[in-house]
Amino acid sequence: MSAIRTLKMLFLGVLTLVLTSCAVNQEVDPSQITGQWINPSATFEQKTITGVLVVAITDNPTNRRVFEDTVSNVFSLHGIPTQPGYLYLPDLAEILVANGGINTKTLLAAAKKAKVSNLLLVKGMGSKTNLIYNPGVTWGPGPFWGPGPGPGPFWGPDPFWGDPWAIPPSITQQEIVLGSAELMLAKNGTVLYTCSTSTLSGADTQLGTYQKYAYMLFEALVKNGFLIPVSMPNYQVAPAAQGFNPQPLPTNPAMAAPAR
Repeated sequence: MSAIRTLKMLFLGVLTLVLTSCAVNQEVDPSQITGQWINPSATFEQKTITGVLVVAITDNPTNRRVFEDTVSNVFSLHGIPTQPGYLYLPDLAEILVANGGINTKTLLAAAKKAKVSNLLLVKGMGSKTNLIYNPGVTWGPGPFWGPGPGPGPFWGPDPFWGDPWAIPPSITQQEIVLGSAELMLAKNGTVLYTCSTSTLSGADTQLGTYQKYAYMLFEALVKNGFLIPVSMPNYQVAPAAQGFNPQPLPTNPAMAAPAR
């Protein structure tokens, strides 16, 4: 195979890769928040989160446990003590009512057992399919090239543009999983924050998708003014300088020892 033909195949491969990448939509991360609401009446005290019980509403008990564990780990790592709901509500039938409703009383009772300040309820809301059309590309010898060999750097016994080629049109199908998340006060069920989400199915592993979803929710809460406990895990606190030992100020400034 000549060097020119090899260059041609490389060019086609790169172009195919570019066109394929263009078929992916705007989703950079698998999950995105598509809409949100913050309770305008929430007080400073209500927006201080000291503990969370996360409950995922799904038909798959394994997925539920993995998701709740993942969110609990991510939130706890960032300073919010969080527990998975299956420890207190092993059977979702306890909180589900007719027409997809939620038994808030049972939820609040579980939160009381967990001794948390907030409930985080995550629900699936169905799915949708995105179809992305790629018109393809064709290229072939035009009248300005002329047939066969001729003058110029690309015209030799094996011309670069001598053979026509094409990337046929294609359709890329994407499955988008829709969901919602709701943060409420554990003591009375007051809703403090809600958001709707979309997740691109198959963009990452299950665990990777769950982790990014959890980070997305945590960042949304922080950006919207919700506060985490002052006491952070030790591994997140920068160590003090060696030998740093602050002393209390004297009660009477006049009695303070002079600097040496």
